[in-house]
Amino acid sequence: MLRRCQLSGLAYGLTIALSTIALSLYPSNSSAIEATATLLQQSRQRYDAGQLNEAKDLLSKVQQQSQAKGDRLTGAIALSNLALIESDQGNWKTANQAIADSLQSVRSSADSSNHPLVLAQILNVQGRLQLAQGNAQSALQTWQQTAKLYRHQKNSNGEIQSQLRQAQALQALGLYARAYQEILFPLRDRLQQQPDSDTKVWGLRSVADSIAIIGNRADAEKVAQSSLTIAERLKNPAAIAASQLTVANLIVTKIRETRSLGTVGQEDTQIQRDTQQAIALYEKIAAIPSPNQLRAQLNHLTLLLESDRLPEASQLASSLQPTLLQLASDRPGIEAQLNFASSLLRLQKATKVADASITPLLTTTSNRAKALNDPRLLSNALGHLARSQEHDRQFSTAQTNTEQAILLAKAVNAPELVYRWSAQLGRLQEQQGDRAAAIQSYSQAVETMRTLRGDLLGLNADAQLVEPETLEPVHRQLVSLLLPKDGSQPSSGTLKKARDIIESLQLEEINNYLRAACLQSKVEIDTVLTSSAISQQTAVVYPIVLPDRIAIIVSAAGQETKLYTQPVSQATVEATVKALQSSLRNRISLGFKQPAEQLYTWLIQPIEATLEQQKIETLVFVLDGALRSVPMAALSNGKQFLVEKYSLATTPGLKLTNPQPLQARTLSGIAFGLTEARSVKLPNGGSQSFSELPFVKPELEDLQKEIKPSTVEMNEQFTRAQFQQLLQKSQAPIVHLATHGQFSSSRDQTFLLASDGVIDIDQLATALGARDNARTSAIELLVLSACETAIGDDRAPLGLAGIALKSGARSTVASLWKVNDTATSTLMQRFYQAVATRKVTKAVALQQAQKSILADPQFRRHPYYWAPFILVGNWL
Repeated sequence: MLRRCQLSGLAYGLTIALSTIALSLYPSNSSAIEATATLLQQSRQRYDAGQLNEAKDLLSKVQQQSQAKGDRLTGAIALSNLALIESDQGNWKTANQAIADSLQSVRSSADSSNHPLVLAQILNVQGRLQLAQGNAQSALQTWQQTAKLYRHQKNSNGEIQSQLRQAQALQALGLYARAYQEILFPLRDRLQQQPDSDTKVWGLRSVADSIAIIGNRADAEKVAQSSLTIAERLKNPAAIAASQLTVANLIVTKIRETRSLGTVGQEDTQIQRDTQQAIALYEKIAAIPSPNQLRAQLNHLTLLLESDRLPEASQLASSLQPTLLQLASDRPGIEAQLNFASSLLRLQKATKVADASITPLLTTTSNRAKALNDPRLLSNALGHLARSQEHDRQFSTAQTNTEQAILLAKAVNAPELVYRWSAQLGRLQEQQGDRAAAIQSYSQAVETMRTLRGDLLGLNADAQLVEPETLEPVHRQLVSLLLPKDGSQPSSGTLKKARDIIESLQLEEINNYLRAACLQSKVEIDTVLTSSAISQQTAVVYPIVLPDRIAIIVSAAGQETKLYTQPVSQATVEATVKALQSSLRNRISLGFKQPAEQLYTWLIQPIEATLEQQKIETLVFVLDGALRSVPMAALSNGKQFLVEKYSLATTPGLKLTNPQPLQARTLSGIAFGLTEARSVKLPNGGSQSFSELPFVKPELEDLQKEIKPSTVEMNEQFTRAQFQQLLQKSQAPIVHLATHGQFSSSRDQTFLLASDGVIDIDQLATALGARDNARTSAIELLVLSACETAIGDDRAPLGLAGIALKSGARSTVASLWKVNDTATSTLMQRFYQAVATRKVTKAVALQQAQKSILADPQFRRHPYYWAPFILVGNWL
């Protein structure tokens, strides 16, 4: 099975039309050549209709005729298209042999005039086979060859396609930034400079789709809009509809991203505006006959369902049903019917009104897919049929069809289908009381998810691979089955598996957030606990939020890992967290007390006696779900805050990258600060004014006193260019940034402020994580003293942790909200004083600094002043 980072961008490249290049190879006055061309054209028609075996038969006939005539070029074309069909049917060995024979045949052909174009077409197929089998590096090299061939032949369409495929391969390797900077950005500018043409419209539209997958949605929207503007100038109805569809789909992607934050207020108003804009575009496309008319209507239906506009969705579904039932029994027709049936199933679930037409429709669709002998299509059809049968409580029949759908999906290497149907199988087995089988099926789904997670949020409305609401519940349901509710202790292996399942979800979320190569964890925390003398009084606390309880897994040096359970619903946990978040940011209200004590009761009280018995001094939390946005220091037993009893740290996973005590390094620092007010343009296209930070200057002066030597760049010296240049040259283990900033789970709402504008997420990661420069050692401590995470966004701390992980910073200290200047300056001074002693861990240094603020009568009454500062990563 491929890892997720090896799969990104694959979805839109697997199904490709057969080559018809041979139709123009030879003079058309030859009856024999015309007959060959006719066979090739017929094979393409069969392929497009999903009649794969019939297309293979025709291509085999062409290949045999060409071999008899010694026509290696035409035979090579037939073989490459045979390779494509074999791969569609999951026959990888046969496909690889066919493409190898095709390349050998074309390279030994005597016809040199058409050789480059034929070779380029065959190499395109080879690249797709390589990518589909997980060899993205080879696919990249292959498509670099095709681009060169097309360039020499002055074939701009072919060259653009090859460049887009190279971006695909780079995405599959996790090199999102490189794909954008080296290919998509230059290609965008090159297309913009060309005179208006249908090729320019298509090229910009394709670039927009690729940029969206990279994660730069704002740029993708601009490029798509440019494509639409040019199509309207050209007065090409089909191109207008296609570009409108791209723009609408990108808006839907934006809506999904905004909804994923789980925030309320201004975002809700923006979602409504965006929804109306997308619907208006879908309705425009649907009003005029075009190849995109039905796709727009189906996407419109999906958007209405996702927006809970059920009466409108019911009305649109009723109007579409006659058209969908009359579609041809070819691949496009069946795919449209499956899309429609999926929406009907969702509508049925939402309205709780049975729809007797769904199962017969899916039964017919499955039979048609089987007749086409298209494994991918049949897998999708059988899986959807099983979903409908599950609703009808035909569990045994549904399980049989789901199992068959999984086998077919595996045969054609379709991990998105393997995931979907494995999760469905686990649910069916659980409903039938087969707990062991359900665990196995859910485990397969979770493992497959690792190949998919990075693709999900970046996909547009046409490419939704997995329903968003199924992602986390599958992981949590598996953990729920693994961990008993009755208070009994599972084996250490079971506890480790449960931890790993949730951790893999969190790390994949960070990968998706960063649009980066897969982050690799290297050292188990359990290993650190047993090997490091400094960790003997450390416990790792892993609270997992399940639908009906919190499962708390605790590990400590020399002790068996144990499970503690608190019976509380996930909804109650989330409501309590929201109440605490809101009240912690309001220094006037004392409303934080009740939720802070409630969370203490759930998370700390069950393990308190064990912690005291083992003389634990440091708690390392691996937080999950809504808990990730909670500063653990603010939890209270009514008499003491948690930070008064323990030094605290959080980490995104149970593995760290080469943890080392800070004391092992010679201390030095580099710092950047901004004291002056600024009004700047944000990455999302908006603008914002930021107030002055007068206490930044004394904060950085204190840093220079405590950490020697330290370089400080402030105000006009703190430019984006200077920031990048100095960090690339610096060997300082401590990097301190005292400036406005925000971390959000939305990339275009994540930034730091320099004197000449914002430093966006990619620029920040590049500056901190550059490896092609003079820095030879990792950043030990990254401090962000004036930043904040978006309120209500429980994934924002993952972004903060992701920056630290990608940069290689072993530890990050950051604030969850903007805090009082005086308190921040004092806290930072005390923190660096403790660090400079070289006698305490970073966690203890932060604890001592927070306790000193807590002891100040003007700040003690409210955690607002000291609680937002958290330590992420290595606590040593």
